[in-house]
Amino acid sequence: MERTGEISIVGGAVMFLVHEARATTRDVDAFCHPASAIHEAARRVADRFEDEVPPDWINDAVKGILSPNGGFENWLEMSNLRVMTAQPAYLLAMKCMAMRLEEESHDIDDIRFLVRHLDLKTADQVLDTVVKYYPADRVPQKTVYALEEVLDGLWNDVEDRHSGSGSTPDRSTPPSPFDN
Repeated sequence: MERTGEISIVGGAVMFLVHEARATTRDVDAFCHPASAIHEAARRVADRFEDEVPPDWINDAVKGILSPNGGFENWLEMSNLRVMTAQPAYLLAMKCMAMRLEEESHDIDDIRFLVRHLDLKTADQVLDTVVKYYPADRVPQKTVYALEEVLDGLWNDVEDRHSGSGSTPDRSTPPSPFDN
């Protein structure tokens, strides 16, 4: 019996796979259907590549922050599996809702990348994007306060890099998404 499934990916995996904005990710934040079949397949992958892939590499805790207004795009379609990725504006909204400020978190860098990608110039424009997906009263105050600081100098930094003072990362050999 052939099984079919769908994985809707958000978070760092989208930043790595779609936007090439990161060299690695610890896991794949995803909503899976049917969950049991996808998780069983993921377990088999982890068993086969135990030195490279952690057993909990698919994390479905993201179900708690999905928005009914969120949008996904086809990324990969196979005979028995479809992989969808969060649209950039939706991903930005999720990153802003989570906005983990710890040093090991990539949220701030991801937010900066997505703001540039979407050509947003102000914190108000970013917040307008967030409230398209989440009620305004659910937006954490830390997000509202931190966005000004996160965006401060963002466009100046981009202009500096375009004038030749920055460097472009070497992407000649694609890294494994699970490198640490």
